[in-house]
Amino acid sequence: MSPRRADGPWLSVSGAARALGVSPSTLRLWASEGRIPHVRTDGGHRRFDPEALRQWLAEQPARPVRAPRRTAARVTRSPALADVVRERSAQVADEVESLVEGSAEIAFRRLSQADRRSVVKAWMDALAEAFDTGTLADALERAEVYGRGHGLAGSSADVTLGGSLALERALDRALAPLDETSRHELVGALSQLTVRVATAWAAAIAGRGARHGARPSPGLRPPRADAPVDVPGRAT
Repeated sequence: MSPRRADGPWLSVSGAARALGVSPSTLRLWASEGRIPHVRTDGGHRRFDPEALRQWLAEQPARPVRAPRRTAARVTRSPALADVVRERSAQVADEVESLVEGSAEIAFRRLSQADRRSVVKAWMDALAEAFDTGTLADALERAEVYGRGHGLAGSSADVTLGGSLALERALDRALAPLDETSRHELVGALSQLTVRVATAWAAAIAGRGARHGARPSPGLRPPRADAPVDVPGRAT
């Protein structure tokens, strides 16, 4: 059985790796070398406390984040896939309701149901636009703003990434009738947005800790705007 925290589940290797913006193999290496806090379940699986990861990041020297390669933003231009995303948007919103959990669910449900559906639609519209144009550039920029905002506010990895990871699973479910290649391409593109959220969050957390010269308070939570999928698609 996986260990549980009072405010939500621990992160798996894949979830923690995304939060830190590194590969799972790199994270396993760090854990085996004792460089990053983690625990082992009874079954021998590594689990990571989101709050401990946040504190660990705050203690690391702040490093400039390299600009991503433009080629990483390219996707296959396919108006047909874009239409599929838009058509399944409502189904994705339904699936997210049952998949988001832990601290991310608490934050997500601070919004009204209409607002929750609206912010999921914003992510889906951004993804559809990427396949209309053949580039994820605009969607990646929105994801970066979202991740950086959560990091500067001191949000935990669980809150920041919980919604994004639930969205990936929801899209995968909604696309079940689709052929495997198309499904893989769409979910893979959304995964790139999740990774961008994670790297922007991690950089902001590290920079925040360096500026303040202290660990962020484990109890710190941002205001009502701290919803898992709120910022990227909403005008301010």
